[in-house]
Amino acid sequence: MTRWNIRSGKSWPLIRDLVIAEGIAYGVFLIIALSAHWALMYRKLAMARYISFTVVEFTILAAVQAALIIFVIKRSLQDEPNVGEMIQAGEHERLEFKTSLRWDVKQEKVNKELERGVMKTIAAFLNSKGGSLMIGVDDQRKIFGLEQDFASLPKDSRDGFENHFNNVFATMIGPQFRRLVRLSFHDFDVKNVCLVQVEPAHQP
Repeated sequence: MTRWNIRSGKSWPLIRDLVIAEGIAYGVFLIIALSAHWALMYRKLAMARYISFTVVEFTILAAVQAALIIFVIKRSLQDEPNVGEMIQAGEHERLEFKTSLRWDVKQEKVNKELERGVMKTIAAFLNSKGGSLMIGVDDQRKIFGLEQDFASLPKDSRDGFENHFNNVFATMIGPQFRRLVRLSFHDFDVKNVCLVQVEPAHQP
C-alpha cells in the first residue's frame, strides 16, 4: 500500500493540477457570466422559460469542474509507478537499487560513504536521461527496508529520513536541483521502501 505524503512531493503535482483545473473551470464560468451575448442568446431558447440563465451557468461550471477533476485524478493514477513490478523487473540502465541510505549492513553502523553512493547515482540520472533509485532494496531484489536508516536518525520516521536526504542532497548536489527529484514511500508488509524519481537536468 502506498501512503501519500505531501512533504515528499508526491502529492504536489496532483494539487497543482487540481488548482489549475479549478482556474480553468472558473475562467469558463466568468466568460459565460460576464458575456451579455451569451445571456441574450439563451433567452431566445425555449428552455429559458423554465430554467434561468444563472442555473445554466452554475450547471456548466459544475460539469466543467467535475470533468477536469476526473481527468486530473485519472492521469495521476496512471502516472503512479507500480513499485512491486519495478522491483521484480530488477535493475537496468534507468533503475538502481540501494540497500540503505546510510546504514551499513555489513558493519552494522552508519557509513557516510553509502550516502555518497546514493547521491552519485542521483547525479548520474540528473546528468543523463533521468531514472529511478529504490532505497531499501538490495541487488538481489530482496526488500531490506528503511527501518535501520530511520533508527539512525534523530527523527525516526519518514519525515526524518526525507529531512536528512534533503540535507545531504543540498550539500553534495545542490538545492537548486531538488525540484527535479521526487521521493515517495511505499509499504511492503512492515517494511518501508523509498522510491527516488529523478528528472534530467538541463545543466550539469
